[in-house]
Amino acid sequence: MTNHLQQDFKVKSLFEGQIHERHQFKLKIHGYDYQGLFHNGEIQWFNPHPKNKLEENHLTDIESKVYDLVINYLK
Repeated sequence: MTNHLQQDFKVKSLFEGQIHERHQFKLKIHGYDYQGLFHNGEIQWFNPHPKNKLEENHLTDIESKVYDLVINYLK
């Protein structure tokens, strides 16, 4: 799962160098496209929210992996 998530995972900076800087991420899970923002160590999902399709424990695992991937991108 981790390798598959890495292949479908993309990050881009929004408002780079500004006070409103955020990092937008995109990924695909089980054929569904999801997007969100990463800011101050928190994930904010856009709609559709993956919790509508995934069980809570699976969503927790995905968010953990998203967090790690964004942190690695920022290094």
